[in-house]
Amino acid sequence: MFNSIVKSTLAVAIASALSFNIAIADDKFAELDQAVTKQKQSHVDKVVEFHSYINAYLDEYESWRDQYTKDLDAQRAKLIASWGEGEVSGKTKTVDYSEDGQVKTVVDYDTNTMSVSLLVDVNYNPRDMKQLAKKVPSSIDGQKFELEKLEFEEELNLYSPEKEKKETQFIITQTQQQMNELDIQAERLIRSDTGVPDSYIYERAYKKNMALIMQSKKRIDVQSKIYKEMRAKYGIPEEVIIAKESSPIESTPVNTVPIKVEKKKTGTLISAPTQKDDPKVQPQKKTETATAPVIAKKAPAVVSTPKVTTPKKVVKYNVKLPANSLKIRATQYQPLAEKESQTWKIDAALVMAIMHSESAFRPDAKSHVPAFGLMQVVPSSAGHDVNKQVRNIDAPMKAADLYKPEINVETGTAYLHILHDRYLKSIKSNESRLYCVIAAYNTGAGNVARAFNTNKSTSVGRAAKVINLMSPDEVYDHLIKNLPYDETKNYLKKVNGRIALYR
Repeated sequence: MFNSIVKSTLAVAIASALSFNIAIADDKFAELDQAVTKQKQSHVDKVVEFHSYINAYLDEYESWRDQYTKDLDAQRAKLIASWGEGEVSGKTKTVDYSEDGQVKTVVDYDTNTMSVSLLVDVNYNPRDMKQLAKKVPSSIDGQKFELEKLEFEEELNLYSPEKEKKETQFIITQTQQQMNELDIQAERLIRSDTGVPDSYIYERAYKKNMALIMQSKKRIDVQSKIYKEMRAKYGIPEEVIIAKESSPIESTPVNTVPIKVEKKKTGTLISAPTQKDDPKVQPQKKTETATAPVIAKKAPAVVSTPKVTTPKKVVKYNVKLPANSLKIRATQYQPLAEKESQTWKIDAALVMAIMHSESAFRPDAKSHVPAFGLMQVVPSSAGHDVNKQVRNIDAPMKAADLYKPEINVETGTAYLHILHDRYLKSIKSNESRLYCVIAAYNTGAGNVARAFNTNKSTSVGRAAKVINLMSPDEVYDHLIKNLPYDETKNYLKKVNGRIALYR
């Protein structure tokens, strides 16, 4: 009996072992089959798979950027509806609004000025002003002032063509900055030797740039619609607005309604009546208020006019900040610049000049790219380069880290080192290389190379051969004339001019 039980148990154990080994063998064969299948995968499939990976990687940042832009446009749209302009904080300017949106304070660190603006009815009285004045803080950026003692200026036409052009330029400039960042990202991918063909990276950057341009056109159209709606709301004739753009004659229509233009069946405008055509028409007397020209021979049919809202006006007070404001901030961060300059063998005066130009020494600065902190580092380009080449982290930096002065200055200075000692090392003249490094900090080494290569290649090696045949002054002048973005040209001028301030 015992032997029978033992034999039975042994048989079960052997069967289990055999089935287990067979399962393992099956798994191994399955893995082998997968490996063979992968080897048989066509080259085209492999390329598509890798391209999808690169796209997904880059799309993550671009989706975040697009959401940032969408939120910014929503904020600016509300401000335009109220103030006639969408003024928001930038890398060298802080803009704050009161909770009820009637008071705006602006500190411009580039011009070292501050302004306090009050949004009031066009027929305000002094009592209203005193009430609004109570909403204004007694000091801004450490500067104390008394609103009642300051001179002010008034702005009546909040929805003028000039205002609309200014806000359109904001979108254009932001789009160019974002296109610039796409160029830098493409260049970084090429230098990273990912295995993706350069042609694919360039094509992707081109398509993304075109998408940004198309998006900016839609953004401008939406913004233009807001201005038209506000002009209609306040009874500002579009005809007068358009005439003002092309004529030096100024006009300030008040509480008027746009004249509807009748058209013939052929689609041409009916000519305006003249004294010769109709003796009853008397010459108009000159008045202070301009109105839209009458362009119909017959009076239009009576139509119900939209209810016109009483317009608003802006009263603006300007305050000059203390002359030493910038120096106080600069002194605070000079030790950091000197420390990192020794670590990375970069001139401390250059680091300070870049901080001055990028953020006016404000650690909480944020641009509309967006870039962050004292040296305005973009997480996915300069931040990623430093992470990968210095910290051995193949990932973009976090915005929160870039608001920390120590990390930001370390990152910005390390990126200058990468530009100077790696990307642009083939440029022999130290002065010529300095000019190229400054420009590359803003627009990337590839765009600097493109300025010198007749075929617009981003090859630094090819560009260096041209640069090395030129004097430093010739290199500087060539950059100013041929860099792809005006912002970079102005950036080179500013930073180069400010280096002497910190030596």
